[in-house]
Amino acid sequence: MGDSEPDILGQSAGFVLGTAYVLLFAFLFSLGDDDSISVLEFVSIAMLVITPLSVGFITVVLSTREQAASRKYKLYSPWVPVIVWSLISLSFAWETIICIAMILPLYLPLASMGGIIGANVRLNHCDKTKFGVLSCFSLLPLLVAPIESPIQSPTIRHAVEDAVVIDAPIDQVWNSLANIEDIQASELRWNLSHALGLPRPVAARTKNFAVGAVRELYWEKGVHFQELITRIEENRLLAYEVLVDEDSMQIAELDTHITVGDQYFDVESGCYRLQSMNGKTQLSLTTTYRMTSKVNWYGRLWANYVLDDFHKSVLNLIKHRNESHRSDQI
Repeated sequence: MGDSEPDILGQSAGFVLGTAYVLLFAFLFSLGDDDSISVLEFVSIAMLVITPLSVGFITVVLSTREQAASRKYKLYSPWVPVIVWSLISLSFAWETIICIAMILPLYLPLASMGGIIGANVRLNHCDKTKFGVLSCFSLLPLLVAPIESPIQSPTIRHAVEDAVVIDAPIDQVWNSLANIEDIQASELRWNLSHALGLPRPVAARTKNFAVGAVRELYWEKGVHFQELITRIEENRLLAYEVLVDEDSMQIAELDTHITVGDQYFDVESGCYRLQSMNGKTQLSLTTTYRMTSKVNWYGRLWANYVLDDFHKSVLNLIKHRNESHRSDQI
C-alpha cells in the first residue's frame, strides 16, 4: 500500500479490529476463571498489561499515515476500542461496573502506549514490516500467558487504618461497637465505592460480646461476614478475624473475576482501637488483607482505596450516632 494510494483499511478499520480484538481476548482470558484454559487468567500480566498494549498498537498501525502522525490520534484513538468494549460488556452483563472502573485506569494509558508504538511502526516501516509486527503484537498475549502461568504469584499482606474523633465519652463509644442496627443509607457518607455498586453495611450484631464470640455483619445484596472476636480490652481494643461467607459473595456478584475470599484477595482480620482525649474519643479501624496475584502493584491501590472508603463510612456512622446520643439505635 503506497503513500499516495488510498488507504482502504484506514479511517475506521483500526477501531473496528481493535474492538474485536479486545472483545475476543477478554472472552478467552475469562475462560481461565473456570479453569477451562488453565494458562489463561484474566488477573494476569498477559490480560491486564499486554492486551491493552496490543489493542492500542492494532488501532493505530492500521490507520492512515496522516492519522498516525497526529499526536492526539495516537494517544487517544486507542481509547475508543477499550471504551466500546466496556460499554458492550456492561450491556450484556459480561463485566460489572466495579470491574470496568478498576480496569480503565490501567487499560487507557497502556492502550495509549501501544498507540505510540503503532504510530512509529506505521510511519517508519514499509507495509511488509508493518503487517509482520502487527501479527506479532496480535499474538503477544497468547505468547506471554504460557510463560507467565507457571510463575508463582507473590502474596502480600497490608493493613489499612483510618481514625475519627468522636465527641462522646470512651465508655459510650465502646458500648456502641457490639451492635449497630438498622443502618440507613442516609447515615452513610457518599463515596465512590458505593456509587460503583459495592454494597453498604446494613447491620452488625453480637449476641455474646466476648472472646470467641461471633459478630455478624450484614451488607446489602445479601453479603454476609462474620467476625470472630480474638481479643477484647474494654474501652481500648476489639480485635477479630474475618470469616467470609463465600456463597453470599457469589450471590452479590460483586465482580466477575475477583471475590473476597478467593485465590486473589481475602480480608483476614481487623480491629477497633479507642483512646480517650479530654472527654472525647479517638476511634480507629484497621483492616488487614491478603492479595495474591501477578498484578499486586495495581490491585493494592484499589484495595487500599476501597477499604479506606469503607472505614470512613463506618467510622462516621459510629461518630454520628454517638454524638447524636441515639443509643437506642446503636
